[in-house]
Amino acid sequence: MAVATEAEPYARQVFAIEPHMVSALGINADPATAATTATAPPISRALAMQVPAVKRVRDLTCNAAGTAPLRLRNAATGAIVPWSLFDQPEKGRARSVTMTRTYEDLVFDGVAWWYTTEFGWHGYPTYVIRMKPGRIRVDDDRGVVYIDGKEATPDDLNRLIRFESPNDPLLVAGARAIRTCLMLDHAAAMLADGVPPTEYFTPSEGMDPSTTDDEIVAMLNNYIEQRRARKVGYIPTALDYHTGQGFNAEQLQLAESRQHAVLEIARLASVDPEEVGVSTTSRTYSNMFERRRQFTDFTTGPYQVAVEGRLVMPDVTPRGTEPFTDLTAFLGTDPAAPATPARDAAPARALPAGQESRA
Repeated sequence: MAVATEAEPYARQVFAIEPHMVSALGINADPATAATTATAPPISRALAMQVPAVKRVRDLTCNAAGTAPLRLRNAATGAIVPWSLFDQPEKGRARSVTMTRTYEDLVFDGVAWWYTTEFGWHGYPTYVIRMKPGRIRVDDDRGVVYIDGKEATPDDLNRLIRFESPNDPLLVAGARAIRTCLMLDHAAAMLADGVPPTEYFTPSEGMDPSTTDDEIVAMLNNYIEQRRARKVGYIPTALDYHTGQGFNAEQLQLAESRQHAVLEIARLASVDPEEVGVSTTSRTYSNMFERRRQFTDFTTGPYQVAVEGRLVMPDVTPRGTEPFTDLTAFLGTDPAAPATPARDAAPARALPAGQESRA
């Protein structure tokens, strides 16, 4: 255990990370080099989700993108085409759950996978299962795909649908910022338990401070025991006693540092800081439509375009059709737009008559 010197009676203790936290966070155990590591290793999703800001970013981005209906339309006329895969991709699971989890994989890992379990008479997928992260590994050097540790067969490859994110994975790009949040939360918890100390000792003037860490720990333990046994204590002349005054509640909770860490996560996820509780007063919205429009343009939009771009490929949907995310309910009505008469749009056929896809 390192003991703080008089010049820094609190600094080391405030930011000391217990051994189990070091291994859990996946950081360099050497404090002299941990802060200067050039590239932080990826952080696990389970650990990242313990940070409220990350949980909020995930819920905002993935829920907004995943709950919006996914539809298929005729590319020439714009008429809606019934397509069962978009209505319920997985058996026994709501469409919104499958899509939300798919977007979550894209946000955190940069890639998402579907595995086709059933094909329709037309040769296109009708049911899939979302493959959980880690089940699929790609060896780019050999050009080999592994499913659950086994090399994929040609039939497996024909059934796989891979979605790729246009953005860097949050668990990689945001690893350092997320770990900072976790360490600050850990430090704040330690402060709430009494660290930094409410009292401390320093060598008296003219006294030799060359005392080993073990001796200091033994002295402090003895002092604590004596304080528990009686109200009156005795301080040797070799030591000066100090009370840890001057710490207010904001300092003890590291409020400013924690807010900055949350702001960094919001920037990495392209989310307005106001959405994760950081007041920046840098933006104003004239109405809810404008606010949500900007959110879909810069936050969820890139992921939705990536998913649509994969689903439009001829192994998933017929030529002459295009998938799109229906944002009508999410955006609502633009109050600045002129009123237009409603237009009925009957479902159209993307395939010859009598050959509709199975509903």
